[in-house]
Amino acid sequence: MLLVVDNGSSTLSELESVLQKLKVNNRIMRYDQPIKLSDYSGVILTGRSSPSDVINRANMRLIREATLHRKPLLGICYGAEILALAYGGSLSRLREKVYGYNTVFVKKANPLTEPQQKLQVFESHIFNIFRLPSSLEALAYSESCENEIIAHREFMLYGLQFHPECSGEDGLRMLQNFVKLLRERTDSIV
Repeated sequence: MLLVVDNGSSTLSELESVLQKLKVNNRIMRYDQPIKLSDYSGVILTGRSSPSDVINRANMRLIREATLHRKPLLGICYGAEILALAYGGSLSRLREKVYGYNTVFVKKANPLTEPQQKLQVFESHIFNIFRLPSSLEALAYSESCENEIIAHREFMLYGLQFHPECSGEDGLRMLQNFVKLLRERTDSIV
């Protein structure tokens, strides 16, 4: 069972639709509900529509738990940003919001994008992941962001600065690849 943590994302219905299309057994819970991560094979942290210290604390706790229990995690937009912050990275506020389709270039082979080297993705954010700590690495970049896809060097923790649920076939493939990681890891149907 895949856990989707809703951080107030404006694209939650699109994510639900994609997971339904992929036939993924999942449960959606709000960030402020009591969550027992050990009940799930992996977790997706959604984007959010407005800043909140309460949302930040809840997501930091989930990232620590996912690391401790070696649960695969995928952070989408804000989810990627909070992943970077949780490990000591930093964000920068952009002069203007990045909104619309963008080309992302894969610079390092990884299980989320294989075999794609160039992706068309949908972005909607005002912050960028600016600096990564040594425990995280950049897997892809775009003209507007050096850290479009990030990953932990040891654990199965991934972040996408963009919204795969709104990114057509390329986004569908990335979510499908994340689900495939869960299925391979648990050796059961998610």
